[in-house]
Amino acid sequence: MTDLFFFVHLQYMTRAKFNFNPDTLLFERVKYSFKQRILRALPFFTVTIILSFLILFYSEDIIQTPQLTRINEEQSRILLNLKLLKSEVKKYEQVVSDIEYNDDHIYRTYFEVDPLSSSLRDAGFGGNTYYDIYSNSRYRDIVTDLASDLDILAKKLIVQSKSFEDIIEMASNKEKRLAARPSIQPVSIKELTRFGSAYGMRIHPILKYPKMHEGIDLTCPSGTNIFAPADGIIIAAGYTSGGYGIRILIDHGFGYKTVYGHLSKVLVKKGDRVNRGDVIGLVGNTGLSTCPHLHYEVIVYGKKVNPINYYASDLSAEEYDKMIELYANSDPSFDIN
Repeated sequence: MTDLFFFVHLQYMTRAKFNFNPDTLLFERVKYSFKQRILRALPFFTVTIILSFLILFYSEDIIQTPQLTRINEEQSRILLNLKLLKSEVKKYEQVVSDIEYNDDHIYRTYFEVDPLSSSLRDAGFGGNTYYDIYSNSRYRDIVTDLASDLDILAKKLIVQSKSFEDIIEMASNKEKRLAARPSIQPVSIKELTRFGSAYGMRIHPILKYPKMHEGIDLTCPSGTNIFAPADGIIIAAGYTSGGYGIRILIDHGFGYKTVYGHLSKVLVKKGDRVNRGDVIGLVGNTGLSTCPHLHYEVIVYGKKVNPINYYASDLSAEEYDKMIELYANSDPSFDIN
């Protein structure tokens, strides 16, 4: 192509121009100055330069050289692999989500531990810092998304790994944990005459508005033995304000605590270690109470829960049926605690 341009230029430059002279009746050659020759050649050079630039910048889009073809094929393979990798990452994200669900709803439920909050599992997620890093890449969008997904996946795995460490520790202390779990009734089912107020919302017998009753009331004759439902340490024993009268508070460890109110007498003191089945006090009618009964609460990790789920494990079928019948006929206005 360069030879063609040179040939055209040569023809243009060597082509002479003649004018007819009427005086001599001859054609005389027109002579140009150097400046005039430059001006006449300027359009040709301008067109040549423009065409050269057009060929330089657009020849790759028009002319597919073997090297360019290989480069394009390689780029297509890279893009395909990135898309496949992103698809694989999505599969692993689903696997991690399933593990998180099992952790929250199976393992932690078994050990009566609250599920990890979403704020904890998603801690550290935020702005995408990879966008600026790959801003000059033609694969910026997909590389940025892939890097961000991998970052989130890595952080989720770190949180989940720590959660499994907690579960393993709980499992390794299984025997101690079971010994600390309240699992027998605090008074003998044979001594139980009826349930007072059950656990849950009720109309307060004095204030006459809905109020949460955070335990259960077990009606027994005054002087009935009260048993420790699990191993633990006495952290309070004696008279207290707030309507409980004479009260005992036991810390069983592993997040479990139990409360016993309206006693007539305590048989333990603060700091004593007790075992499941030990007699710790006697049923009474102290504090804000209408008749002899035991007010019993179970606290798990600071939250008061329904004790009915924590002391029926050692009942026979007949005793369990009796307890359910008494519980169903409980009196919601029995006492004010």
